[in-house]
Amino acid sequence: MEVRAFYEKNKQNIINCFSLVMVMAAISGCAKNGSANTSNQNNQNTQNSQNNAPASGNENKQEENNTDSQFPISREKITLRVMAQRSDNQPDWNDIYVWKKYEEMTNIHIDWIQVSSSDSKEKVSAAIASNDLPDLFFRCGISAINQKLYGDQGFFVNLAENDMLKKYAPNFWAYLQEHKDTLASVQYPDGSIYSFPQVNDGAELRVSRKLFINKNWLNNVGMELPTTLDELYTILKAFKEKDANGNGDPNDEIPFCSMTWAGIQDVLVGAFGIQNRGVHNSLVDWDEQNNRARFIPTTEGWKEFLQYTNKLYTEGLMDQETFTMTTQNWITKAADDKVGMFAYTNMAFVPSDKVENFVALEEALEGPHGDKLWAPIRAHFHSTGAAVITSANKYVPETLRWLDYFWTDEGTLFYHFGVEGETYVAKADGTYDWTDKIYAEMTGNKTFDEVVSSYSPYTGGNNPVIEKAPYFSGGEVQPVPAASARAMFNYGPKVYWPSFTFTLEESDELNALETDINKYVKNARTEFVTGARSLSDWNNYVKDLEKMDVARLLEIYTTAIERYNALLNK
Repeated sequence: MEVRAFYEKNKQNIINCFSLVMVMAAISGCAKNGSANTSNQNNQNTQNSQNNAPASGNENKQEENNTDSQFPISREKITLRVMAQRSDNQPDWNDIYVWKKYEEMTNIHIDWIQVSSSDSKEKVSAAIASNDLPDLFFRCGISAINQKLYGDQGFFVNLAENDMLKKYAPNFWAYLQEHKDTLASVQYPDGSIYSFPQVNDGAELRVSRKLFINKNWLNNVGMELPTTLDELYTILKAFKEKDANGNGDPNDEIPFCSMTWAGIQDVLVGAFGIQNRGVHNSLVDWDEQNNRARFIPTTEGWKEFLQYTNKLYTEGLMDQETFTMTTQNWITKAADDKVGMFAYTNMAFVPSDKVENFVALEEALEGPHGDKLWAPIRAHFHSTGAAVITSANKYVPETLRWLDYFWTDEGTLFYHFGVEGETYVAKADGTYDWTDKIYAEMTGNKTFDEVVSSYSPYTGGNNPVIEKAPYFSGGEVQPVPAASARAMFNYGPKVYWPSFTFTLEESDELNALETDINKYVKNARTEFVTGARSLSDWNNYVKDLEKMDVARLLEIYTTAIERYNALLNK
């Protein structure tokens, strides 16, 4: 929720948010739920420090309760209340193999409060509004803005204080010191840290989009994989005109058909020399010639990108439902062999009997000015707010240690695969795979994710862990997408920016700007691509954005970039 929207909605809609008066009342009530915090936790101001002061003797009890060895984490059996976002294809988290085994290992029982992805934001807000905080928010994706907002108000534990991370989460702490891009994505300008993020290591997990092409269609039209945008256009033209699927109907092929517009945009923009700092900042990249931050949607490269995609769309080479596509609609088209090319992270949604039909690009497409940039690559950081400890937590050290295990190779392997011999086997090539018993469950209508979800909680994303090969079993590490990722990584940006953090004042102003600017850019993009608006109106489009104060937006980002560069040079 945006900061400005947050305050305005407090006044108008108590169903969706809550009043500022209630928030302040909740803060003063934190003494009831948060009075047992460890002595290693101080709050941002005197009032919060008094409200959340640890009960007498509790620090010593926590130190005594922590074991010297890795496991168990706690000498006494303790219980943590954890609000967790559960994906639709996952079973009850109490029944997941890894969680049952981890309770045995740690001596920590989890009382799961399971919420769906569709209502997790509402549930988080309601928990804060009512001051009925769990001990931990897990996979709830709490935004960077709300982490800072609620953290400063005393609802979340500032993990940067008193060497908490260094002492109780040494693996996570070490990762932050070694990967400044991740540190910059979780650390605020005042030094506070309120969450564990998800991070991705290795090309297989950092390259977020690949371009998949139907090799049977290529053979049928007598062509090879494209290396330039012009060659891509020629292939798509042939797919449309030459009955590429060979079923006798020359009009049922959809040359370029992706589930989302974002995928199409990501795999093409680099050929126009834009989005040259990776995927985390969609509006801003770097002007190499003038050595300054640049607003992408008014660049000449963006205009040329719109011209190219407009040509694909208006000539019927791109699915006419691109901007309204549903996942099920796309799956149906793929199952009917109507898809010639698509852009996505992996092939998880390709029907099993069609997977072998697709190959992926392993060379970036060259654009009109010689650019061969593959833009959709992440910094090590993936997403923020994956795990947030609240002021209600009486066992902060134990919770930190519980989370920290997943920042080791052993821990992330356990998180994704379970226990060797029981749920997975180690292969001679250094990779891991599920046991035959688990593969035997993948019958009938059961998908891979549905079966695996009974054993591991990782499906659905936003896990507060290190995702990397070979400890991850998702579609990204399957042979075709993995090979493409490793190849495309060689065409990535010279510099990767993280997802920047801002002060509350900057966030308030930036969100007010970005709300209007993003909406205008998105609507104009759709109109330009579909032809509803002519690109001859480009100058008026640029003037409209200038009136929306793009200059001020760039000033705020420039400040964040300077802070990041200073962090890198520490």
